[in-house]
Amino acid sequence: MSGYLDVVNDILARYYWVPFLAMRGSLTVWSCLTSPFFKEGEREVGEVSELFVHPIRALRPVKITGPWKLGPNGFLYDKGMCLLFKGSNERLKHTANGHEALFAINLSLIDDSTKLLLTHKDQSNLIIDLTEFEIVENYEVEKDPKDNEYCHVGDKASRWISDVLGKEVRLMFSPQKTLSGEDMIIASLDPVHIIGESSLIAFSKDAGWDVEMERFRPNIVSVGQGAYEDETWQEIKIGDTVLEFDHRTTRCLITNVNFDGVRAPDTMNNLRKLRPRCEKTNKPVFGSYFAVKQTGHVKPGDKIILVKSRVH
Repeated sequence: MSGYLDVVNDILARYYWVPFLAMRGSLTVWSCLTSPFFKEGEREVGEVSELFVHPIRALRPVKITGPWKLGPNGFLYDKGMCLLFKGSNERLKHTANGHEALFAINLSLIDDSTKLLLTHKDQSNLIIDLTEFEIVENYEVEKDPKDNEYCHVGDKASRWISDVLGKEVRLMFSPQKTLSGEDMIIASLDPVHIIGESSLIAFSKDAGWDVEMERFRPNIVSVGQGAYEDETWQEIKIGDTVLEFDHRTTRCLITNVNFDGVRAPDTMNNLRKLRPRCEKTNKPVFGSYFAVKQTGHVKPGDKIILVKSRVH
């Protein structure tokens, strides 16, 4: 037995470097396999759990289940339409009392997402053909009091929503000419809004009640990272897109209302008490807006790759 142990010790003394070489070789192979997907310093930090677009501001969002186009100004059809009060051209605010009837309108995209379907229990269905907006000569560009450009979707759609609301409004869209200069598309009015699910869980725990994610109107709900870690991202990759931090999301009274029209003043009160404030507006911040650095497509399940963190 002693002779056997001597042989083993001799082998270990001579070839102690073999396991380390094998380990190094394995790491080299792994690096070669993963290098096409990750550059130096890049790492996976989460995943797209849910994806939403808001075709008409103040109305419910549409949940997206497959790949969705992300253009230079944001997601296709996201916040490209809004309601203006007839006569004054002031934009209808989500928070005003008496507008709860709008939450009874359900939206969905049909016919390969070329049409927007609006349904309401007291109205016949309304279908808006989104391809009609491409014909620029069909529309006249107007401006609201803040000098934003809009085009009227049409009398039929405006009457339909006015009947639901009980007030006269006009459904407008924000025009953006394509590169050819011949066609027009709906321009998104905001960059991409991202909130981490773990951030909401942490906020709910501190607030003492289960706050619904819908109160914060995100485009992307992300999972897989720690609470508020998503607020430290400077540049990220999702699918074939690249997004860059634009600004923190300052919160307003809209968070007091969910898409059932249920009001909870504690939401904004807790935000003021628990969250940091924007230096310019003194409003509490929760979530982040990201500008589009590289266009492409995003879908639920896509990994979120951190390219660069923010420096505080």
